[in-house]
Amino acid sequence: MFYTVTGYDLKTNKGTTRVWSADVQGLTAPRAVTAADSSAFAPAVSPDGKTLAFVSVRKDDPQIWLLPLTAAAEASQLTTLSTGVSGPLVWSPDGKRILFNSQVDPKCLDVACVEASATAEKPRHSGQLFTGLLYRHWNAWRDGLVNHVLVVDVADGKLTLLTPGVHDAPPVALGGAVDYVFSPDGREVAFVMNTDALPAASTNNDVFVLDLAAGTTSRISTGKGNDFSPAYSPDGKYLAWLSMARPGYESDKADIFLMDRAGKTRVNLTGKLDRSVAQFAFAPDQNLIFFSAAEQGHEKLFRVNFSAQLYKDLDAVFVTDFVPLKNFRMILVNQTISRPPEIFFHGGKYASTNPDAQRDPALTPVSRVNDALLGPIEMGQTEDLWFKGAKGDQVHALILKPPAFSAAKKYPVVFLLHGGPQGSFGYDFHPRWNSQMFAAPGYVVVMPNFHGSNGYGQKFQDSIQGDWGGGPYQDVMAALREVRKLPYVDPRRIGAAGASYGGYLINWIGGQNNEFRALISHSGVFNIESMYGSTEELWFPERENLGAPWQNRKMYQKWSPHQFVGRWKTPTLVVHGAMDFRVTVDQGMQLFTSLQRLGVPSKFLYFPDEDHFVFKPQNRILWWNTVWQFLGSYLKP
Repeated sequence: MFYTVTGYDLKTNKGTTRVWSADVQGLTAPRAVTAADSSAFAPAVSPDGKTLAFVSVRKDDPQIWLLPLTAAAEASQLTTLSTGVSGPLVWSPDGKRILFNSQVDPKCLDVACVEASATAEKPRHSGQLFTGLLYRHWNAWRDGLVNHVLVVDVADGKLTLLTPGVHDAPPVALGGAVDYVFSPDGREVAFVMNTDALPAASTNNDVFVLDLAAGTTSRISTGKGNDFSPAYSPDGKYLAWLSMARPGYESDKADIFLMDRAGKTRVNLTGKLDRSVAQFAFAPDQNLIFFSAAEQGHEKLFRVNFSAQLYKDLDAVFVTDFVPLKNFRMILVNQTISRPPEIFFHGGKYASTNPDAQRDPALTPVSRVNDALLGPIEMGQTEDLWFKGAKGDQVHALILKPPAFSAAKKYPVVFLLHGGPQGSFGYDFHPRWNSQMFAAPGYVVVMPNFHGSNGYGQKFQDSIQGDWGGGPYQDVMAALREVRKLPYVDPRRIGAAGASYGGYLINWIGGQNNEFRALISHSGVFNIESMYGSTEELWFPERENLGAPWQNRKMYQKWSPHQFVGRWKTPTLVVHGAMDFRVTVDQGMQLFTSLQRLGVPSKFLYFPDEDHFVFKPQNRILWWNTVWQFLGSYLKP
């Protein structure tokens, strides 16, 4: 098997990704198969197992390279596309072609035009004239380009543009891990595209099928919500995809739809399960689909047959990727709150012969990337807290105790508030807001999954719409009251930190009470109304606030933290990145300006080269040191 591992260098201040290989059952030591001096990613093995394709930047622009696996040889470059190559790479069943995507000129109908446009002399001025949305997304300006699916012939490198036009394919947002695939007979390609006139306000991605011989395209999905992640059954009889019913709602319940390609009949396989499917894959040898879904802080593994009979396979896991093998065996990526993601092998055994039994939980380690690094490090232990929150509902929180915890001591506490808002904190080793890193100086970390969190049913998740500062805030304050009763907690030394929506909730708390000793707001929404005019995905504020500002201005004003900032007394650290186009940097600036003008003790950590997250190694070190110092000055662990 092949997978990628990213390592970081503090001297160069960047990460390098390499492709590694390992025996599926973990019988031999893993080894790197690509060079250490340049990044390589998106590995894909040919159907006959003889060639590894991957994307590499060893010659500046990302291109496809091929590495023979049956003989000692160097990798050779397959593509030289001026617009570069993006993965995933998808082989055709006969091993003669590879699908990929690239950002190209929407006016182009063929690769010759793509090359001519990409290599044409650029204007000497720096101005850009925009005539519509989206003109930028997440952390990058789009420069008038669109995503398109292309195919390359492995024998001669010939390129063909498969999805010309003005619409992104794959879509710019809300797609799946793989949004273009060959049918098992190689005659058609299923892909995802949003054809609405204003994609900035639409989640209406749809699944299309391209007949490669005829050159005709047909729309397969018919809903107005988000349809994505198409996949064919191994025998080619079925096409499945993930589907959300409600338009404009990026966090709607995702269900697996299965279509009989001959009769065109379709069935919702997961409609009876009150969980949203994260990803799915067909079993290679029987009529089963495996899928993962969030549930109470875990990412659990389920299976469903073609008659919509559902079974839970693995329960106490946090599975972020998986590949089913024959006889119920499986390769999967799992993590815990104290262990980063690693690859494991499951031998297919179940706990009993009962057909609805869960799998034997035993997993065989395969990658072992971080074993040596984590060996000497002591991690904190978790416990669950359930309490009565808003509307009388039971709400779940995770509590992480510091290393070398002693029940005889009184510890300071840091509340962590998640983003989304339809996200959750769980038993995962988060790469940025790492709960173990927060606990390490000697804090008890509390992570409430308030109303709006995923993994607790769709009704609970939907309840945050139109109620941003209502139910979730009540849940946090209810959790605070319960935590103060814990015998190992110092009730006078409690702070809170959050990012994105979690940052919003910090900003809301700051204007409502002084119960916390210190607050940290990272990329938090401060002025809901002004955010609407500067963010890029308009479906989000319109859904969450039940309309645009001119349609429901009272809602935008009711829950906007800037309306209550005059009450703010709590010392606050504000963090924001200039490349954040989701919650733009002016939100952090408005907050910091207000706090300074009010005389509230406050600091502003600004990153000119980061977006909604902090990625660069040296910036992460600065972030952690600043956060620890700020919390320590008020909570004194």
